[in-house]
Amino acid sequence: MRQPDLASLAVISDRHTCTLLDREGTISWYCPGAFDQEAILSSLIDNQKGGYWDIDASDKKFVRRWFDGRSSVLYTTFSTENGDFCLTDFMPLHCEFSGICRLISPAPVDVTGNIRLRADYGSSSVHLVESNSGIIHIPETGQFIKSSHAMHIDGDTVKYLIPRGEKGWVVLINSDVPDEQMLQKSLQLTLESWEQIEAHVNYSGPYEKEVCSSLRAIQQLVYEPTGGIVAAPTIGLPEVIGAERNYDYRYVWMRDAALIASSLVGLDTNGEVERKFISFVAGAMKKNGQSHVSCFYGIDQTIRAEARDLPLSGYRDSRPVKVGNIAADQFQLDAESSILLACNLIYGKYNCRIEWETVESIAEYICRNWERKDNGIWEEEQLQHYTSSKAFAARALEVMAVYQSDAQKAERWLHNARLIRDYIQANCITSYGAYAVYAGSEDVDVTCSLFATFEFDDPGSIQMKNTIAAIEKNYGEQNLYRRHLLEYDSAKEGVFLAASCWMAQYYALAGDLVKCRSVIEAILNCANDLGYFSEEMDMQNRTMLGNFPQSFVHSSFICAVNEYRRALIRFEV
Repeated sequence: MRQPDLASLAVISDRHTCTLLDREGTISWYCPGAFDQEAILSSLIDNQKGGYWDIDASDKKFVRRWFDGRSSVLYTTFSTENGDFCLTDFMPLHCEFSGICRLISPAPVDVTGNIRLRADYGSSSVHLVESNSGIIHIPETGQFIKSSHAMHIDGDTVKYLIPRGEKGWVVLINSDVPDEQMLQKSLQLTLESWEQIEAHVNYSGPYEKEVCSSLRAIQQLVYEPTGGIVAAPTIGLPEVIGAERNYDYRYVWMRDAALIASSLVGLDTNGEVERKFISFVAGAMKKNGQSHVSCFYGIDQTIRAEARDLPLSGYRDSRPVKVGNIAADQFQLDAESSILLACNLIYGKYNCRIEWETVESIAEYICRNWERKDNGIWEEEQLQHYTSSKAFAARALEVMAVYQSDAQKAERWLHNARLIRDYIQANCITSYGAYAVYAGSEDVDVTCSLFATFEFDDPGSIQMKNTIAAIEKNYGEQNLYRRHLLEYDSAKEGVFLAASCWMAQYYALAGDLVKCRSVIEAILNCANDLGYFSEEMDMQNRTMLGNFPQSFVHSSFICAVNEYRRALIRFEV
Protein backbone atom coordinates (compact mmCIF):
# COMPACT_ATOMS: atom_id res chain seq x y z
CA MET A 1 0.00 0.00 0.00
CA ARG A 2 1.54 3.29 -1.15
CA GLN A 3 1.63 6.10 1.40
CA PRO A 4 -0.07 9.23 0.06
CA ASP A 5 1.43 12.67 -0.31
CA LEU A 6 0.02 14.79 2.51
CA ALA A 7 -1.36 17.18 -0.09
CA SER A 8 -3.58 14.35 -1.33
CA LEU A 9 -5.35 13.96 2.01
CA ALA A 10 -8.87 14.99 2.98
CA VAL A 11 -10.59 14.83 6.37
CA ILE A 12 -14.06 13.66 7.32
CA SER A 13 -15.09 14.02 10.95
CA ASP A 14 -17.86 13.37 13.45
CA ARG A 15 -16.31 15.77 16.02
CA HIS A 16 -15.23 12.86 18.18
CA THR A 17 -12.66 11.50 15.77
CA CYS A 18 -11.89 11.70 12.08
CA THR A 19 -10.77 9.79 9.00
CA LEU A 20 -8.08 10.72 6.48
CA LEU A 21 -8.39 9.59 2.88
CA ASP A 22 -6.59 10.44 -0.34
CA ARG A 23 -7.73 11.34 -3.85
CA GLU A 24 -7.90 7.65 -4.78
CA GLY A 25 -10.45 7.11 -2.03
CA THR A 26 -8.03 5.12 0.15
CA ILE A 27 -8.44 5.63 3.89
CA SER A 28 -5.05 5.52 5.64
CA TRP A 29 -5.90 6.87 9.11
CA TYR A 30 -8.77 6.21 11.50
CA CYS A 31 -8.95 6.02 15.29
CA PRO A 32 -12.40 4.73 16.28
CA GLY A 33 -14.25 6.50 19.07
CA ALA A 34 -11.97 9.47 19.70
CA PHE A 35 -9.09 11.34 18.11
CA ASP A 36 -6.57 9.95 20.61
CA GLN A 37 -7.60 6.28 20.56
CA GLU A 38 -5.52 3.57 18.87
CA ALA A 39 -5.72 3.65 15.08
CA ILE A 40 -7.04 0.58 13.28
CA LEU A 41 -6.46 2.11 9.82
CA SER A 42 -2.89 3.43 9.88
CA SER A 43 -1.03 2.76 6.65
CA LEU A 44 -0.22 6.48 6.79
CA ILE A 45 2.54 5.64 9.29
CA ASP A 46 3.43 2.14 8.09
CA ASN A 47 2.53 1.05 4.58
CA GLN A 48 3.28 -2.63 5.32
CA LYS A 49 1.77 -3.17 8.77
CA GLY A 50 -0.89 -0.48 8.86
CA GLY A 51 -4.54 -0.98 8.06
CA TYR A 52 -6.25 0.67 5.10
CA TRP A 53 -9.52 0.79 3.18
CA ASP A 54 -9.30 1.17 -0.58
CA ILE A 55 -11.78 1.56 -3.42
CA ASP A 56 -10.84 0.28 -6.86
CA ALA A 57 -12.24 -0.16 -10.35
CA SER A 58 -10.82 -0.96 -13.75
CA ASP A 59 -8.98 2.05 -15.19
CA LYS A 60 -10.20 4.24 -12.33
CA LYS A 61 -8.91 7.83 -12.44
CA PHE A 62 -9.52 10.66 -10.01
CA VAL A 63 -11.61 13.52 -11.47
CA ARG A 64 -12.51 15.88 -8.63
CA ARG A 65 -13.65 16.03 -5.02
CA TRP A 66 -15.59 18.53 -2.96
CA PHE A 67 -17.43 18.98 0.31
CA ASP A 68 -21.15 19.53 0.59
CA GLY A 69 -21.13 23.20 1.63
CA ARG A 70 -19.17 23.62 4.85
CA SER A 71 -20.08 20.15 6.03
CA SER A 72 -17.76 17.18 6.46
CA VAL A 73 -19.53 15.13 3.79
CA LEU A 74 -17.08 14.50 0.96
CA TYR A 75 -17.86 13.59 -2.65
CA THR A 76 -15.20 12.16 -4.99
CA THR A 77 -15.78 11.40 -8.66
CA PHE A 78 -13.77 8.92 -10.69
CA SER A 79 -13.68 8.24 -14.39
CA THR A 80 -13.34 4.90 -16.15
CA GLU A 81 -13.21 4.00 -19.83
CA ASN A 82 -16.97 3.49 -19.76
CA GLY A 83 -18.05 6.45 -17.65
CA ASP A 84 -17.88 8.08 -14.19
CA PHE A 85 -19.04 7.15 -10.71
CA CYS A 86 -19.15 8.97 -7.38
CA LEU A 87 -18.01 8.01 -3.89
CA THR A 88 -19.70 9.67 -0.90
CA ASP A 89 -17.81 9.53 2.39
CA PHE A 90 -19.17 10.70 5.72
CA MET A 91 -19.07 10.03 9.44
CA PRO A 92 -22.54 10.16 11.00
CA LEU A 93 -22.94 13.18 13.27
CA HIS A 94 -25.58 13.21 16.03
CA CYS A 95 -26.96 9.92 14.73
CA GLU A 96 -27.86 6.57 16.31
CA PHE A 97 -24.53 5.04 15.28
CA SER A 98 -21.01 6.27 14.54
CA GLY A 99 -18.12 5.29 12.31
CA ILE A 100 -17.37 5.50 8.58
CA CYS A 101 -20.00 5.28 5.84
CA ARG A 102 -19.15 4.96 2.14
CA LEU A 103 -21.82 5.17 -0.56
CA ILE A 104 -20.99 4.25 -4.17
CA SER A 105 -23.12 5.40 -7.08
CA PRO A 106 -23.87 3.00 -9.95
CA ALA A 107 -20.61 2.55 -11.85
CA PRO A 108 -20.06 1.39 -15.44
CA VAL A 109 -17.58 -1.21 -14.14
CA ASP A 110 -17.27 -3.46 -11.10
CA VAL A 111 -16.13 -1.62 -7.97
CA THR A 112 -14.05 -3.58 -5.47
CA GLY A 113 -12.74 -2.78 -2.04
CA ASN A 114 -10.39 -4.07 0.64
CA ILE A 115 -10.64 -3.27 4.35
CA ARG A 116 -7.53 -4.32 6.21
CA LEU A 117 -7.81 -3.73 9.96
CA ARG A 118 -4.86 -3.76 12.34
CA ALA A 119 -4.87 -3.02 16.09
CA ASP A 120 -2.56 -0.66 17.99
CA TYR A 121 -1.64 1.51 15.00
CA GLY A 122 -0.74 -1.55 12.94
CA SER A 123 1.35 -3.34 15.55
CA SER A 124 -0.98 -6.33 15.97
CA SER A 125 -3.82 -8.16 14.26
CA VAL A 126 -7.55 -8.11 14.98
CA HIS A 127 -10.14 -10.87 14.90
CA LEU A 128 -12.76 -10.80 12.15
CA VAL A 129 -15.91 -12.74 13.01
CA GLU A 130 -18.55 -13.24 10.29
CA SER A 131 -22.17 -13.86 11.30
CA ASN A 132 -24.75 -15.91 9.42
CA SER A 133 -26.25 -12.70 8.09
CA GLY A 134 -22.94 -11.69 6.51
CA ILE A 135 -22.08 -8.96 9.00
CA ILE A 136 -18.46 -8.95 10.18
CA HIS A 137 -17.72 -8.13 13.82
CA ILE A 138 -14.41 -6.84 15.24
CA PRO A 139 -14.49 -7.81 18.95
CA GLU A 140 -11.41 -5.74 19.88
CA THR A 141 -13.09 -2.46 18.89
CA GLY A 142 -16.77 -3.35 19.17
CA GLN A 143 -17.30 -2.39 15.55
CA PHE A 144 -19.07 -4.01 12.63
CA ILE A 145 -18.57 -4.07 8.87
CA LYS A 146 -21.76 -4.25 6.88
CA SER A 147 -22.30 -3.96 3.14
CA SER A 148 -25.05 -3.82 0.55
CA HIS A 149 -23.26 -6.68 -1.22
CA ALA A 150 -21.56 -9.88 -0.20
CA MET A 151 -18.24 -9.73 1.64
CA HIS A 152 -15.65 -12.35 2.46
CA ILE A 153 -12.68 -12.54 4.80
CA ASP A 154 -9.22 -13.17 3.37
CA GLY A 155 -6.74 -13.33 6.26
CA ASP A 156 -6.85 -9.94 7.97
CA THR A 157 -8.70 -8.28 5.09
CA VAL A 158 -12.39 -7.92 4.27
CA LYS A 159 -13.08 -7.93 0.52
CA TYR A 160 -16.21 -6.95 -1.37
CA LEU A 161 -17.43 -6.32 -4.92
CA ILE A 162 -20.24 -4.09 -6.16
CA PRO A 163 -21.25 -5.18 -9.68
CA ARG A 164 -21.35 -2.63 -12.45
CA GLY A 165 -24.59 -0.72 -12.81
CA GLU A 166 -25.49 -1.25 -9.15
CA LYS A 167 -25.24 1.26 -6.35
CA GLY A 168 -23.74 0.06 -3.11
CA TRP A 169 -22.58 0.95 0.35
CA VAL A 170 -20.13 -0.30 2.95
CA VAL A 171 -19.89 0.85 6.58
CA LEU A 172 -17.46 0.39 9.48
CA ILE A 173 -19.53 1.44 12.48
CA ASN A 174 -20.40 0.64 16.09
CA SER A 175 -23.75 -0.98 15.24
CA ASP A 176 -24.95 -3.94 13.19
CA VAL A 177 -28.43 -2.60 12.39
CA PRO A 178 -28.18 0.02 9.57
CA ASP A 179 -29.76 -0.57 6.20
CA GLU A 180 -29.80 1.68 3.14
CA GLN A 181 -32.79 3.67 4.39
CA MET A 182 -31.10 4.33 7.73
CA LEU A 183 -27.89 5.36 5.96
CA GLN A 184 -29.71 7.90 3.81
CA LYS A 185 -31.49 9.24 6.89
CA SER A 186 -28.19 9.52 8.78
CA LEU A 187 -26.61 11.32 5.82
CA GLN A 188 -29.39 13.91 5.83
CA LEU A 189 -29.19 14.31 9.62
CA THR A 190 -25.41 14.70 9.36
CA LEU A 191 -25.76 17.47 6.78
CA GLU A 192 -28.31 19.25 8.96
CA SER A 193 -26.04 18.96 12.00
CA TRP A 194 -23.12 20.48 10.08
CA GLU A 195 -25.35 23.37 9.02
CA GLN A 196 -25.99 24.09 12.71
CA ILE A 197 -22.27 23.94 13.46
CA GLU A 198 -21.50 26.23 10.53
CA ALA A 199 -23.87 28.83 11.98
CA HIS A 200 -21.58 29.29 15.02
CA VAL A 201 -18.96 31.10 12.92
CA ASN A 202 -19.26 33.00 9.65
CA TYR A 203 -17.01 35.20 7.55
CA SER A 204 -17.49 37.43 4.52
CA GLY A 205 -14.76 39.40 2.83
CA PRO A 206 -11.56 38.82 0.85
CA TYR A 207 -10.48 35.17 0.48
CA GLU A 208 -13.93 34.10 1.66
CA LYS A 209 -13.78 30.59 0.19
CA GLU A 210 -10.34 29.97 1.66
CA VAL A 211 -11.32 31.23 5.13
CA CYS A 212 -14.42 29.04 5.10
CA SER A 213 -12.23 26.03 4.26
CA SER A 214 -10.09 26.84 7.29
CA LEU A 215 -13.20 27.19 9.46
CA ARG A 216 -14.28 23.74 8.32
CA ALA A 217 -10.87 22.31 9.20
CA ILE A 218 -11.02 23.78 12.70
CA GLN A 219 -14.59 22.64 13.30
CA GLN A 220 -13.66 19.12 12.14
CA LEU A 221 -10.95 18.97 14.81
CA VAL A 222 -13.23 19.82 17.74
CA TYR A 223 -13.81 17.07 20.31
CA GLU A 224 -17.45 17.87 20.92
CA PRO A 225 -17.87 16.42 24.46
CA THR A 226 -15.38 18.92 25.94
CA GLY A 227 -14.97 21.55 23.22
CA GLY A 228 -11.24 20.85 23.02
CA ILE A 229 -9.60 21.36 19.61
CA VAL A 230 -6.76 19.00 18.75
CA ALA A 231 -3.62 20.52 17.26
CA ALA A 232 -3.80 17.86 14.55
CA PRO A 233 -5.49 14.44 14.30
CA THR A 234 -2.32 12.55 13.33
CA ILE A 235 0.92 11.20 14.76
CA GLY A 236 4.36 10.59 13.32
CA LEU A 237 4.16 12.88 10.28
CA PRO A 238 7.68 14.29 10.06
CA GLU A 239 8.92 17.87 10.07
CA VAL A 240 11.90 16.50 8.12
CA ILE A 241 11.44 13.41 5.91
CA GLY A 242 13.51 10.51 7.23
CA ALA A 243 14.47 12.31 10.45
CA GLU A 244 13.47 12.02 14.10
CA ARG A 245 11.20 15.05 14.61
CA ASN A 246 7.94 13.09 14.49
CA TYR A 247 5.34 13.82 17.16
CA ASP A 248 1.85 12.98 18.39
CA TYR A 249 -0.31 16.11 17.98
CA ARG A 250 -3.68 14.72 19.12
CA TYR A 251 -3.83 16.96 22.16
CA VAL A 252 -5.29 20.32 23.09
CA TRP A 253 -2.31 22.66 23.29
CA MET A 254 -3.21 25.68 25.40
CA ARG A 255 -1.31 28.12 23.20
CA ASP A 256 -2.83 26.76 20.01
CA ALA A 257 -6.35 26.65 21.45
CA ALA A 258 -6.03 30.22 22.72
CA LEU A 259 -4.90 31.50 19.34
CA ILE A 260 -7.71 29.57 17.65
CA ALA A 261 -10.24 31.20 19.97
CA SER A 262 -8.64 34.59 19.31
CA SER A 263 -8.95 34.07 15.56
CA LEU A 264 -12.67 33.36 15.82
CA VAL A 265 -13.48 36.35 18.03
CA GLY A 266 -12.81 38.69 15.11
CA LEU A 267 -15.40 36.94 12.91
CA ASP A 268 -19.18 36.83 12.96
CA THR A 269 -19.73 34.36 15.80
CA ASN A 270 -22.40 33.53 18.35
CA GLY A 271 -19.76 33.02 21.05
CA GLU A 272 -20.22 29.29 21.55
CA VAL A 273 -16.75 28.24 20.37
CA GLU A 274 -15.02 30.98 22.37
CA ARG A 275 -16.94 30.19 25.55
CA LYS A 276 -16.20 26.49 25.17
CA PHE A 277 -12.49 27.35 25.00
CA ILE A 278 -12.62 29.13 28.37
CA SER A 279 -14.74 26.33 29.82
CA PHE A 280 -12.23 23.74 28.61
CA VAL A 281 -9.36 25.57 30.34
CA ALA A 282 -11.29 26.06 33.58
CA GLY A 283 -12.58 22.49 33.54
CA ALA A 284 -9.11 21.04 32.97
CA MET A 285 -7.59 23.03 35.85
CA LYS A 286 -10.41 22.05 38.21
CA LYS A 287 -10.35 18.41 37.12
CA ASN A 288 -6.63 18.17 37.87
CA GLY A 289 -6.59 20.40 40.95
CA GLN A 290 -4.23 22.92 39.34
CA SER A 291 -3.52 26.56 40.08
CA HIS A 292 -2.03 26.94 36.61
CA VAL A 293 -2.44 25.22 33.24
CA SER A 294 -0.42 22.44 31.71
CA CYS A 295 0.94 23.30 28.28
CA PHE A 296 -1.42 20.68 26.83
CA TYR A 297 -4.18 18.30 27.88
CA GLY A 298 -5.85 15.24 26.50
CA ILE A 299 -9.13 15.88 24.69
CA ASP A 300 -10.92 14.72 27.86
CA GLN A 301 -9.09 17.41 29.92
CA THR A 302 -6.74 14.92 31.59
CA ILE A 303 -3.00 15.44 31.96
CA ARG A 304 -1.04 13.19 29.59
CA ALA A 305 2.61 12.53 30.34
CA GLU A 306 3.28 9.11 28.79
CA ALA A 307 4.93 8.31 25.49
CA ARG A 308 6.18 5.20 23.72
CA ASP A 309 7.79 4.28 20.43
CA LEU A 310 5.79 2.12 18.05
CA PRO A 311 7.50 -0.71 16.09
CA LEU A 312 6.55 0.87 12.78
CA SER A 313 8.45 2.08 9.73
CA GLY A 314 6.92 5.55 9.85
CA TYR A 315 5.80 7.92 7.13
CA ARG A 316 8.36 7.51 4.37
CA ASP A 317 10.79 5.85 6.80
CA SER A 318 10.69 8.69 9.34
CA ARG A 319 11.37 7.18 12.75
CA PRO A 320 10.81 6.82 15.64
CA VAL A 321 7.02 6.81 15.50
CA LYS A 322 5.94 8.12 18.89
CA VAL A 323 2.52 7.89 20.45
CA GLY A 324 2.00 10.18 23.41
CA ASN A 325 3.99 13.25 24.40
CA ILE A 326 6.34 13.91 27.30
CA ALA A 327 6.24 17.72 27.06
CA ALA A 328 3.42 18.03 29.61
CA ASP A 329 5.82 19.02 32.39
CA GLN A 330 7.43 21.82 30.41
CA PHE A 331 7.04 25.39 31.67
CA GLN A 332 5.73 27.42 28.74
CA LEU A 333 4.98 30.90 30.01
CA ASP A 334 3.44 31.92 26.69
CA ALA A 335 0.75 29.22 27.08
CA GLU A 336 -0.58 30.89 30.23
CA SER A 337 -0.32 34.30 28.64
CA SER A 338 -2.04 33.28 25.40
CA ILE A 339 -5.07 32.16 27.39
CA LEU A 340 -5.41 35.59 29.01
CA LEU A 341 -4.90 37.37 25.69
CA ALA A 342 -7.72 35.29 24.20
CA CYS A 343 -9.94 35.94 27.23
CA ASN A 344 -9.39 39.66 26.82
CA LEU A 345 -10.81 39.51 23.30
CA ILE A 346 -13.72 37.31 24.39
CA TYR A 347 -14.55 39.51 27.39
CA GLY A 348 -14.38 42.63 25.28
CA LYS A 349 -16.65 41.26 22.56
CA TYR A 350 -19.30 39.75 24.81
CA ASN A 351 -19.03 42.12 27.79
CA CYS A 352 -18.55 39.29 30.26
CA ARG A 353 -16.08 37.81 32.74
CA ILE A 354 -16.91 34.11 32.54
CA GLU A 355 -14.64 31.76 34.52
CA TRP A 356 -13.05 34.82 36.14
CA GLU A 357 -11.68 32.79 39.03
CA THR A 358 -9.64 30.72 36.57
CA VAL A 359 -8.42 33.79 34.71
CA GLU A 360 -7.43 35.47 37.95
CA SER A 361 -5.53 32.38 39.07
CA ILE A 362 -3.55 32.32 35.81
CA ALA A 363 -2.68 36.01 36.12
CA GLU A 364 -1.44 35.50 39.66
CA TYR A 365 0.65 32.55 38.49
CA ILE A 366 2.27 34.72 35.82
CA CYS A 367 3.15 37.34 38.42
CA ARG A 368 4.86 34.71 40.56
CA ASN A 369 6.71 32.97 37.73
CA TRP A 370 7.61 35.37 34.91
CA GLU A 371 11.19 35.70 36.17
CA ARG A 372 11.81 31.98 35.56
CA LYS A 373 13.37 30.61 32.42
CA ASP A 374 10.90 28.60 30.33
CA ASN A 375 10.82 26.22 27.35
CA GLY A 376 9.45 28.82 24.95
CA ILE A 377 6.86 28.66 22.20
CA TRP A 378 8.78 25.99 20.24
CA GLU A 379 8.96 23.68 23.28
CA GLU A 380 12.73 23.67 23.35
CA GLU A 381 14.40 21.48 25.94
CA GLN A 382 16.83 24.31 26.62
CA LEU A 383 15.45 26.66 29.26
CA GLN A 384 15.98 30.34 28.47
CA HIS A 385 14.50 33.76 29.16
CA TYR A 386 12.60 33.73 25.84
CA THR A 387 11.65 37.23 24.80
CA SER A 388 8.29 36.26 23.33
CA SER A 389 7.30 34.49 26.55
CA LYS A 390 8.08 37.62 28.58
CA ALA A 391 6.36 39.97 26.13
CA PHE A 392 3.16 37.93 26.00
CA ALA A 393 3.17 37.75 29.80
CA ALA A 394 3.47 41.52 30.14
CA ARG A 395 0.71 42.18 27.66
CA ALA A 396 -1.56 39.54 29.23
CA LEU A 397 -1.28 41.19 32.64
CA GLU A 398 -1.92 44.63 31.17
CA VAL A 399 -5.10 43.69 29.32
CA MET A 400 -6.58 41.64 32.16
CA ALA A 401 -5.96 44.36 34.76
CA VAL A 402 -8.77 46.29 33.08
CA TYR A 403 -11.26 43.62 34.20
CA GLN A 404 -9.92 43.33 37.76
CA SER A 405 -12.31 44.93 40.28
CA ASP A 406 -9.78 44.61 43.10
CA ALA A 407 -7.64 47.73 42.67
CA GLN A 408 -4.76 46.27 44.67
CA LYS A 409 -4.57 43.14 42.48
CA ALA A 410 -4.90 45.21 39.33
CA GLU A 411 -1.96 47.36 40.38
CA ARG A 412 0.11 44.27 41.21
CA TRP A 413 -0.55 42.91 37.73
CA LEU A 414 0.40 46.21 36.12
CA HIS A 415 3.48 46.50 38.32
CA ASN A 416 4.69 43.09 37.17
CA ALA A 417 3.96 44.02 33.55
CA ARG A 418 6.19 47.09 33.95
CA LEU A 419 8.94 44.94 35.47
CA ILE A 420 8.74 42.55 32.52
CA ARG A 421 8.94 45.38 30.02
CA ASP A 422 11.97 46.78 31.85
CA TYR A 423 13.59 43.34 31.80
CA ILE A 424 13.07 43.02 28.03
CA GLN A 425 14.54 46.44 27.32
CA ALA A 426 17.56 45.73 29.51
CA ASN A 427 18.25 42.15 28.42
CA CYS A 428 16.39 41.13 25.25
CA ILE A 429 17.47 43.65 22.61
CA THR A 430 20.20 42.72 20.14
CA SER A 431 23.18 44.93 19.37
CA TYR A 432 21.40 46.00 16.17
CA GLY A 433 18.23 47.02 18.00
CA ALA A 434 15.92 44.06 17.37
CA TYR A 435 14.03 41.81 19.77
CA ALA A 436 16.26 38.84 20.55
CA VAL A 437 15.12 35.22 20.66
CA TYR A 438 16.09 35.17 24.33
CA ALA A 439 18.03 37.32 26.75
CA GLY A 440 21.60 37.76 25.51
CA SER A 441 21.02 36.29 22.04
CA GLU A 442 21.90 38.07 18.80
CA ASP A 443 19.33 36.06 16.82
CA VAL A 444 15.67 36.86 16.19
CA ASP A 445 12.59 34.67 15.84
CA VAL A 446 9.44 35.13 13.79
CA THR A 447 7.35 34.85 16.98
CA CYS A 448 8.23 38.48 17.70
CA SER A 449 6.06 39.55 14.76
CA LEU A 450 3.13 38.88 17.10
CA PHE A 451 4.22 41.75 19.34
CA ALA A 452 2.33 44.10 17.03
CA THR A 453 -0.72 41.82 16.89
CA PHE A 454 -1.08 41.77 20.67
CA GLU A 455 -0.15 45.48 20.93
CA PHE A 456 2.92 44.86 23.00
CA ASP A 457 4.67 47.20 20.59
CA ASP A 458 3.70 49.45 17.72
CA PRO A 459 4.28 47.92 14.25
CA GLY A 460 6.18 51.07 13.26
CA SER A 461 8.58 51.17 16.21
CA ILE A 462 12.32 51.03 15.54
CA GLN A 463 12.68 47.76 17.40
CA MET A 464 9.82 46.14 15.48
CA LYS A 465 11.19 47.34 12.14
CA ASN A 466 14.66 46.05 13.02
CA THR A 467 13.20 42.71 14.07
CA ILE A 468 11.13 42.29 10.92
CA ALA A 469 14.12 43.25 8.74
CA ALA A 470 16.24 40.58 10.45
CA ILE A 471 13.49 37.98 10.00
CA GLU A 472 13.24 38.84 6.31
CA LYS A 473 17.00 38.61 5.86
CA ASN A 474 17.67 35.42 7.80
CA TYR A 475 14.43 33.43 7.76
CA GLY A 476 12.44 34.54 4.70
CA GLU A 477 11.97 32.34 1.64
CA GLN A 478 9.61 33.26 -1.22
CA ASN A 479 7.39 35.34 1.09
CA LEU A 480 7.26 32.52 3.64
CA TYR A 481 9.21 32.19 6.86
CA ARG A 482 11.15 29.75 8.98
CA ARG A 483 11.35 29.77 12.75
CA HIS A 484 14.50 29.91 14.88
CA LEU A 485 15.31 26.76 16.84
CA LEU A 486 18.06 26.37 19.44
CA GLU A 487 18.39 22.59 19.29
CA TYR A 488 17.87 21.94 15.60
CA ASP A 489 18.92 23.68 12.42
CA SER A 490 15.59 25.09 11.22
CA ALA A 491 17.05 25.48 7.72
CA LYS A 492 16.68 21.70 7.43
CA GLU A 493 12.94 21.82 7.99
CA GLY A 494 10.29 23.57 5.92
CA VAL A 495 8.88 27.06 6.17
CA PHE A 496 6.58 27.31 9.18
CA LEU A 497 3.13 28.20 7.91
CA ALA A 498 1.57 29.56 11.12
CA ALA A 499 4.51 31.93 11.54
CA SER A 500 4.16 33.00 7.91
CA CYS A 501 0.57 33.95 8.69
CA TRP A 502 1.83 36.05 11.61
CA MET A 503 4.08 37.96 9.24
CA ALA A 504 1.17 38.63 6.90
CA GLN A 505 -0.77 39.95 9.88
CA TYR A 506 2.13 42.19 10.86
CA TYR A 507 2.32 43.72 7.38
CA ALA A 508 -1.44 44.38 7.47
CA LEU A 509 -1.05 46.21 10.78
CA ALA A 510 1.94 48.12 9.41
CA GLY A 511 -0.09 49.24 6.39
CA ASP A 512 1.99 47.40 3.79
CA LEU A 513 -0.95 45.73 2.06
CA VAL A 514 1.00 44.78 -1.04
CA LYS A 515 3.45 42.75 1.03
CA CYS A 516 0.63 41.36 3.18
CA ARG A 517 -1.22 40.10 0.13
CA SER A 518 1.97 38.60 -1.30
CA VAL A 519 2.50 36.60 1.89
CA ILE A 520 -1.14 35.45 1.98
CA GLU A 521 -0.92 34.31 -1.65
CA ALA A 522 2.30 32.42 -0.88
CA ILE A 523 0.59 30.72 2.06
CA LEU A 524 -2.38 29.74 -0.10
CA ASN A 525 0.01 28.12 -2.55
CA CYS A 526 0.85 25.71 0.28
CA ALA A 527 -2.77 24.53 0.70
CA ASN A 528 -4.18 21.49 -1.05
CA ASP A 529 -7.26 21.46 -3.29
CA LEU A 530 -9.61 21.38 -0.30
CA GLY A 531 -7.86 24.21 1.53
CA TYR A 532 -6.02 22.13 4.12
CA PHE A 533 -2.63 23.17 5.50
CA SER A 534 0.04 21.02 7.06
CA GLU A 535 2.43 22.38 9.66
CA GLU A 536 5.27 23.17 7.25
CA MET A 537 6.16 23.21 3.55
CA ASP A 538 9.37 22.05 1.91
CA MET A 539 9.75 24.81 -0.68
CA GLN A 540 12.40 23.04 -2.71
CA ASN A 541 10.31 19.92 -3.30
CA ARG A 542 6.89 21.54 -2.80
CA THR A 543 6.08 18.90 -0.21
CA MET A 544 3.86 19.24 2.84
CA LEU A 545 5.56 18.42 6.13
CA GLY A 546 4.43 17.83 9.70
CA ASN A 547 1.16 16.69 11.15
CA PHE A 548 -1.90 17.24 9.00
CA PRO A 549 -4.06 19.23 9.04
CA GLN A 550 -2.82 21.62 11.72
CA SER A 551 -5.50 23.72 13.39
CA PHE A 552 -2.87 26.25 14.53
CA VAL A 553 -2.08 27.11 10.89
CA HIS A 554 -5.73 27.41 9.94
CA SER A 555 -6.49 29.78 12.82
CA SER A 556 -3.39 31.86 12.04
CA PHE A 557 -4.48 32.07 8.40
CA ILE A 558 -7.91 33.31 9.49
CA CYS A 559 -6.26 35.97 11.66
CA ALA A 560 -4.05 37.12 8.78
CA VAL A 561 -6.90 37.43 6.30
CA ASN A 562 -9.18 39.13 8.80
CA GLU A 563 -6.46 41.67 9.60
CA TYR A 564 -6.00 42.25 5.88
CA ARG A 565 -9.76 42.81 5.57
CA ARG A 566 -9.69 45.36 8.38
CA ALA A 567 -6.67 47.07 6.87
CA LEU A 568 -8.48 47.47 3.56
CA ILE A 569 -11.22 49.31 5.43
CA ARG A 570 -8.81 51.27 7.63
CA PHE A 571 -6.70 52.51 4.76
CA GLU A 572 -9.73 52.82 2.44
CA VAL A 573 -8.12 50.74 -0.28
